[in-house]
Amino acid sequence: MRGLDEDRLYRLLRARPDAAGVPEPALPAELAERLARPGAVTAVLRRLPLPCLQTAEALVALGPPADRAELARLLDALDGERAAGLDTALQALAGQALVWPDPRGRLTCVPALRQVWPHALGLDAPLSELLADTTSEELRAVLALLRLRVPVTKQQRLDTLAEHFADPAWLATVVAGAPPGIAGLLEESARSTVTRQALVASASGEAGRAARWARERGLLVRAHHGYGPTRMPAEVTLALRGPAWHAPFDPCPPEPDLVEVGVAEVEREAVSAATAFGSQAASVLAECAARPPALLKTGGVGPRELGRLGRQTQCAEPLVRLVLESASAAGLLTGAADPETSRPTGKGITRRVVAPSKRPSPDPEAGGGQLRVTPAYDAWAELDPARQLVELVLAWWALPFTPTATQDRDGKAWPALISRSPNPSCRHARRGVLTAAGRLPAGRGAASAAGLGRLAAWHRPLAEQPAQDGTPFATVLQEAEALGLVARGTLSPLGAALAAQSAEQPTALLDRAVGLLPAATAQARLGTDLTAVVTGPPTGRLAALLDAVADRETRGTASVWRFTPASVRRALDSGQSPQRLIAELTAVRVDTGAARRLPQPLVYLINDTARRHGRIRVTAPGCVLHGADPALLTELAAHRRLAALRLRLLAPTVLVSAADPEQTLDALRAEGYAPVAEAVDGTVRVERTGADRAERVPAQRRPPARPARTPPSAADLRALAGRLLAATDAPDPDEPAVDSRTEQALADRALLLTPSAIRRLARALQADRSVTITYLTVDGDRTVRTLSGLEFDPPFLYAADGREEYALARIQDVQPA
Repeated sequence: MRGLDEDRLYRLLRARPDAAGVPEPALPAELAERLARPGAVTAVLRRLPLPCLQTAEALVALGPPADRAELARLLDALDGERAAGLDTALQALAGQALVWPDPRGRLTCVPALRQVWPHALGLDAPLSELLADTTSEELRAVLALLRLRVPVTKQQRLDTLAEHFADPAWLATVVAGAPPGIAGLLEESARSTVTRQALVASASGEAGRAARWARERGLLVRAHHGYGPTRMPAEVTLALRGPAWHAPFDPCPPEPDLVEVGVAEVEREAVSAATAFGSQAASVLAECAARPPALLKTGGVGPRELGRLGRQTQCAEPLVRLVLESASAAGLLTGAADPETSRPTGKGITRRVVAPSKRPSPDPEAGGGQLRVTPAYDAWAELDPARQLVELVLAWWALPFTPTATQDRDGKAWPALISRSPNPSCRHARRGVLTAAGRLPAGRGAASAAGLGRLAAWHRPLAEQPAQDGTPFATVLQEAEALGLVARGTLSPLGAALAAQSAEQPTALLDRAVGLLPAATAQARLGTDLTAVVTGPPTGRLAALLDAVADRETRGTASVWRFTPASVRRALDSGQSPQRLIAELTAVRVDTGAARRLPQPLVYLINDTARRHGRIRVTAPGCVLHGADPALLTELAAHRRLAALRLRLLAPTVLVSAADPEQTLDALRAEGYAPVAEAVDGTVRVERTGADRAERVPAQRRPPARPARTPPSAADLRALAGRLLAATDAPDPDEPAVDSRTEQALADRALLLTPSAIRRLARALQADRSVTITYLTVDGDRTVRTLSGLEFDPPFLYAADGREEYALARIQDVQPA
């Protein structure tokens, strides 16, 4: 933290807000420790472009601290555009507190980078580390074969070898003096680990002689006892690769093939895609509300139900998956148990009618309940199209997986809405796609998705890519285009607003969507051909009215409904009166300049259906049919297609059916009659649609609950920077002094702990406090445990009054409980 002023520290906190989280760091040392944690470093690397990662890996390979000139030579970035790219990469790494110059001006980095690249650039450890366990006599033999002076002590011999191996020219001379054929084998093994292991495995022949010759001179090193892999020191590998070899470094992004695109053209296509997605999402969710999809026993929506939803709403399966996943994340959908198969028939009990689709048949793949809409869906359906779209886009933006990915890494297909392990890098993939599209020249767009995907891979090389992708980020690009965030191969205004959304601009996307997307249409054109045409997205109220009284035929930029006797009967079954239907349809009819009246054929249809509606009444007890027209009942009793009901004429105006009321109603309506259901007391039983809603959204398919984190504002971060600069690392006077002997004993054995973590553990031991540790098990798993009743008996830490034992060498972090 030395050398940082308030403005630079503020910029650092802006770039790494995770380090300023709750609780806030009180001291500069605590902030530095947070910035250097392996998890925090890994999270930052996922956000960096390719040149930054290549620079960091090269610095790790050199073994920091390293001179900048040496790093530039390794990356072949001595001048021109490559040198400027190296400066930019180093500035970006310094801005994330990953790389910084030491007091002598040499570059150093956080130790966690060495864990990310344990064999950076394919290089092994340096010679001094590989020969640390070698005996002094073995070192003397190596020096003798290399014709070097043999010092007295082991350390002097090791230093002499390290000094000479650091000279590539000297190593080249040694290899050049090898017997014929050996130099070529060594050079090939320096470029390929597979070749190196094959060389070592050969016990005879030319390869065997080459391996023995190299081991005798320290060019290859094996463990002291002869076990384990044979390793080549980093100095030898670099010398064998030659002075012309350079580490990969791509300071310039790949240039995809570009085409000219106009601003208006991009905006028009983005608005069209976003409007279409909003309309299709409303259709899919409306179908889920009317006919809840069955869930598989193992969870998720299977291919059969996905296909049904796609056919009913005229949507492709990837789009159905995208809608379901986004809506579930937004709280509009939830899994629920199967409803009761028996339907109550008492007065006041409503019955949910599946319309306009036919009643679903039993699905042998089902058994896990139903996917049902929540009460939040009713509120969402009443919103205007822009707000509906924004809710789904923001839910998609935060998903920890790719919603339209259909295969895992093993190629196995999975259903929609299945529980998956969260992968934060999927969010970085979306950010990378928008970043790549936004960096293209103004007025130009990528000619192909593959070119834009390669550019996105340059910006986010560590981001997750689905196994099904044939080109980089193909699936994420398709999702972004479907949502209107990318259009014509470049970033759309909606995508730019989403990328700019932050704590300072929480409504950037909503403001842009409201200005771009067409407002919902509250009126319809009612024609004499018994159709209703709505140009643009209808309002929720208009769509609900037309869905109740007509059948929707087409969707898109213009939606068409058709009035039929069955659809009008459905509205009358739901409790509507013909007078109210005519009044509501008249209110939403587009004013054509003449008197606002409904087309005469539509009025005739409603009145004629209403005149026939209710002439036949069906009651549940005994399934009795009665009516005022004896001739009509006689006709029903003699109807051949109703023979399955086994109707019997009890009186001139009374029939009895052997089937239940629901089957009787369906059979009569299928033959063109218009019966109504009647309760026990003689009142008409109203059949309402869409009244069944899930009560709440359970916690399934969501990560473990965490307290909501509000991103710190710019003012909060600047104030924190000022407090940190004013603070000192002096001990808190309210804290008891730590026994230096305990702290030193912990430092000698807990080699993975930072000094501040050692102080926290020593203070907890002295004050008998609980702590939370990160512990590495013998199987290599990282676990987090809270310990109390601590006792220190080197080399172990005991907890729970001696019942639990932890090796100090395996403790990676210590935090207050």
